[in-house]
Amino acid sequence: MTSNIYESKRDPALKIGFAIFMAVAIAAIGYIMMTIGSSPTVKGASFMWLPAALQLVAGVWLGPIYGTLAAAAGAYAAGILAYGGWGIVDIIMNPLAGGVANALLPWVLFKLMKIDATLGTDKPGDVLKGAVRILILTALVLAAGLANIFLNLPSPWGFVTPLIVLGAGAFVLLRDVKIEQRHFLPAVFVAVFVCLVSALIGAIGATVGGKPFGAALVDPGIGWFVGDTVSAILGLFLLPLYTTRLREAGIAE
Repeated sequence: MTSNIYESKRDPALKIGFAIFMAVAIAAIGYIMMTIGSSPTVKGASFMWLPAALQLVAGVWLGPIYGTLAAAAGAYAAGILAYGGWGIVDIIMNPLAGGVANALLPWVLFKLMKIDATLGTDKPGDVLKGAVRILILTALVLAAGLANIFLNLPSPWGFVTPLIVLGAGAFVLLRDVKIEQRHFLPAVFVAVFVCLVSALIGAIGATVGGKPFGAALVDPGIGWFVGDTVSAILGLFLLPLYTTRLREAGIAE
């Protein structure tokens, strides 16, 4: 009985602590992405938003309150640190897009579509060998995304290259990771859909900032969508690696 009481009291503290950790990680990585990969016409609209991976898993793991708050607070802090962005435009593009679209919406859709966050893995330990390869794939995708910044690749190669690297890299590095398609394919749909919503919100934010909506759909809209999508799909591979362990700790739903 004493052990059960201790566990029930410990779990909320662990969940809050993990939410704070995720917020700090999103802020730190987001700061870097905004600093080196921001749109030339819209401050803070990064074309390679790696925190989308953490925002998605934060929403799925931590739920509608802690997950949304961690994703929103992390993105907002990143904007403030990177370019002093705290106004209404920044609230739309960071907490709203990053928290509601990138974290809360995945949680809602995972529930509605009955997607298991383990992605159907019977033994999550079987996919731990993919952890290092996911880091390698992340580095390759990041390099491809940043190539457009330093090499100024012509459109559409600057947007398409990270997707090509993600697809080819996932096939080569992760094809033997045991994930059920029944859960993975709908999860990919969720990742793409929420990133589309996030990009639309970002375009609206740019419009509030004075940019014509049609132009905002192109910049930052297209780059936002592609960069978020690549990162969010990477985040899907984190789910089978850690969901069971986080559930056992009372952190993940």
